[in-house]
Amino acid sequence: MVQKKVMIVEDEGVVALSLKSTLSKMGYTITGIAITGKEALSLALETQPDVILMDIHLKGDMDGIQTTEELNKVTDIPVIYLTAYADEETLSRALRTESHSYLVKPFNPRELYSNIEFAIYKRRLKEKIGSAREKLELFLTRSPDCAYIINLQNRIVFANPSSEILTGYKSTEVAGKDVFALLNLASSRKDEAGDETLHRLLSLDAMYYLPGIALITMKSGKMRTVSLKAGIIKEENGQTKNILLLIRRASSPDLA
Repeated sequence: MVQKKVMIVEDEGVVALSLKSTLSKMGYTITGIAITGKEALSLALETQPDVILMDIHLKGDMDGIQTTEELNKVTDIPVIYLTAYADEETLSRALRTESHSYLVKPFNPRELYSNIEFAIYKRRLKEKIGSAREKLELFLTRSPDCAYIINLQNRIVFANPSSEILTGYKSTEVAGKDVFALLNLASSRKDEAGDETLHRLLSLDAMYYLPGIALITMKSGKMRTVSLKAGIIKEENGQTKNILLLIRRASSPDLA
């Protein structure tokens, strides 16, 4: 069984050693102790711990909150703040860094353990979800159907190679564009507009079929008859942030 790794950032030597002893008894591997923000940045990147215990009040140019802000730019290692001070201003600054949690000294070892375990669990779950998303994009890359992943504002965040063949638009051209405005997507019958149907998709919280036959305008200006299908993409917290839109060329001829 691989031991979970914890890094300590604490400028009080006695406190740091006591914390190291407590964590070792819990079964964690201590990757190191840093006493300044600069040391913490270097040690975190070198040892890649599963979680960092960060004292807010550090000696040197950066306090623990500033150090965490710098860490967040280069890594997603979760940070748990440890401090003897819990004033409103400090708490507000700490919350803005989106750290995992905030423990006030002296803290209960059981509370510390549960916070570390939950922080590691959330990060590993996020990594699994990320891998699933990568697999989805890899699958779509090989799909013969035109595929777009769009956000809740109908903006395109991913386009596969088949979309370039069907529409004429390069994936670099469509990034961030409103898919319905870009393709001028319209129903070929008196059905709901595509974007209205996607709102229904979200309300149903399930797979929902768009109007069976629709019209899109290609980059060339010609109109093409297509069939549409969409499904929601769930995040690890159960929220919906993206929608998968599949477009397949129908048998009807293109319109000038």
